[in-house]
Amino acid sequence: MRRFIGQGFGRIVVLNLERGEKLLESIKEQLKEVGIKDAIILGAIGSLQKVVFHRVTGIEDSPVDEYITIEKPMELASLQGVVVDGQPHFHMVISDLEQVYTGHLEEETTVLYLTEITLAEVLGVNIERVKNEKNIAVFTEKIGK
Repeated sequence: MRRFIGQGFGRIVVLNLERGEKLLESIKEQLKEVGIKDAIILGAIGSLQKVVFHRVTGIEDSPVDEYITIEKPMELASLQGVVVDGQPHFHMVISDLEQVYTGHLEEETTVLYLTEITLAEVLGVNIERVKNEKNIAVFTEKIGK
């Protein structure tokens, strides 16, 4: 286990994405524009017309992922995760009229009508993600940065 302790929260960013906007790309762009490198998602809900995500498919030592694209009306029930050193790692819960899906948010996920996201800047952490010998990106303290 690794533990990293920050100093608290800074700015709060509230995003209102409209039809056709890309979910992950818009979040990255806005965080970069306001200069936030570390954050957590406080909440996110909305509707999506295209969802791209991946999920693990086995229990091998190194992850094996399945990538999925769904193009139909979907509800975004939950989006959670962290931004570390400018890199988001978000998981979501989405549903259509028959089924619920979960997985890791990927680029090209597109808003249907509206999506609202609230993020909180995390202050005082000095971490990044580094892939270990099993190809798993783990938090590591940044050295000399």
